[in-house]
Formats: sequence, C-alpha cells, structure tokens
Amino acid sequence: MTYRVLIVALFSLLLFPSAPLHVSTTTRRKALALLTPALLAPGFAAAATKTLPEEFRQGTLGAGSREDSEPIPYDKYKKLPSGLTLADQPQTRVIRDATKIVKKGSRVNVQWILRKANGYFVDSSDVQGGVPFIFTVGDNTAIAGFDEGVMGMVQGTTRRLVVPLNLAYTDGVSDGKPGPLPKGFGPKQQIKRVMEVRKDVPGEYLFFEVAVTRVQNKE
Repeated sequence: MTYRVLIVALFSLLLFPSAPLHVSTTTRRKALALLTPALLAPGFAAAATKTLPEEFRQGTLGAGSREDSEPIPYDKYKKLPSGLTLADQPQTRVIRDATKIVKKGSRVNVQWILRKANGYFVDSSDVQGGVPFIFTVGDNTAIAGFDEGVMGMVQGTTRRLVVPLNLAYTDGVSDGKPGPLPKGFGPKQQIKRVMEVRKDVPGEYLFFEVAVTRVQNKE
C-alpha cells in the first residue's frame, strides 16, 4: 500500500470522522502508525526555525501574537516633528539595560504587524514564518517612519507607530527596497494602491505594531 493512500486515509478520518470512507480501519491504523512518529518528533515543529542563521533565529519566538494587545489611550500618543506618531505599549518585567536600547547604528530584530488606516490587516512577520525584520538603524534598510519609530525602544518592548505616507514606502515594495516589506501579490498590491491613490489624502497613514526582540550595540 502506498504512502499516498495512507495519507488520504488519515486526513479523511481527521477531517470527516463521521463520513463513510472506502478505506478499512486497518488502513487507517497503518497511516496513523506511520505518520505519528514524524509529527511528534522533537525537531519537527522547530525544523524551519533551526534552518535559519543564528541572527534570524534570535527573536523569532517570545513576541507572541499581538493581535489582541490592549488599546492605548489617545493621550498616550506622541507626535514627532517629522509627522510620525507613536505610543509605547505598557510593559512589565522589562529590564532597562543601557546596552539594549535602540539608537542610531543599533542592529535590531523586530517583529511587526502592518495595517492600513482603516484597520485592515496587510501583513506581519508572524505570517511570514515568524522571521524578524533585521536592520541597522540609520542605514536606509528600513522605511523612514520605521527607522525613526524604533529609536529609544528597549529590547523586549512593544510600540505602535502611525506612519504618514511620506515616511512609508516611498521607494516601492519590490524586493531590495526599504522594509519591512509585505510579501505576496495581495499585500504588495494593497500597499502600492495606498501609496499611489491615497498619497495626497490629508492625514493618511499606515499603522505598525512593533516588538523589538533583540538589540545589538557596538561597544
């Protein structure tokens, strides 16, 4: 009996447990016996992460899902001279280490969520496999609003950024452009449309939630 038949049997059982199957109980048991050891193997869940270079693996875990973060009161947001508006998420158990504060020249790992001004989700590092956006502050690897927005953050903290379009994806969203870049046709088209169609709309912006998971500063 081929593996294809065994796999079909197993997933048919899992997805349609009450539906009649043209596969015997013995076949289902064989499928489960063959697949279970692989699925439960210690390295199975972390296989993708382990293939990443060390720098990319740092900060891929622990940030968690920030979809349900607590709202931040309006009066906690601060507008900077550049037009960028930001607010820090209340933090607990964060150790303020002077060597882990983001400044110009810092090498940082950031987990991020990107939304349009209407709140519609565009993309996130979580959707992209949990791989953080890694850049050096001030080297034009990040869009201007993101670059400025992480300044002063401490490793382990989260911040919300309201980025006006003139500080966003002004160079486009193709590979090699300043990031963090949305991936896939749909997310890229959403941002392209915002940048092209909405650029002259007063007050238009993109919304980021960012979590700094690693900071490296030169001694």
